[in-house]
Amino acid sequence: MNVINLLLYEIEHTYSQDDWYSPLNLVLKDLTFEQALWKPQNKEINSIWEITSHLLYYKERLLLRLKGKNAEYTANNKETFKFEGNTQEEWDLTVEKMKQLNQEIYEHIQKLSMTDIENDTSKLPLWKHINGVIRHDAHHMGQIIVNRKLQDIWPVYEEEIRNS
Repeated sequence: MNVINLLLYEIEHTYSQDDWYSPLNLVLKDLTFEQALWKPQNKEINSIWEITSHLLYYKERLLLRLKGKNAEYTANNKETFKFEGNTQEEWDLTVEKMKQLNQEIYEHIQKLSMTDIENDTSKLPLWKHINGVIRHDAHHMGQIIVNRKLQDIWPVYEEEIRNS
């Protein structure tokens, strides 16, 4: 298995294939906007919506790089957790954006050649950037699951996802 196939496998299993840990599509499944906004009282923890916005921020920049464009990054990581929205429709659009963005990233990686990977001499090689975003997703999915457990809305129907 080459590096590109390994990255594709990891993206599939981080977003949509239940494996060692629950995938992002399952972690975000069937949430109301109220649940996505929820935070425990007197605790410094991000809401599911904030975490999802943070993940989108870094995925959008990875996609720009895959398209050969430069991406600007904020100097303040807290800015990446901000979002606009307060309705079910806006939350559903956020989840749909995550789905579309994951698909676009996957499709762009499919088009890469080993030469693209091997000839990348940038400070952060492309394969490391992709791998970093995958691990970043896995890390924050755990936070979303903890948030859901605190709301007594976990587990979701894992068997249903596995069989679909």
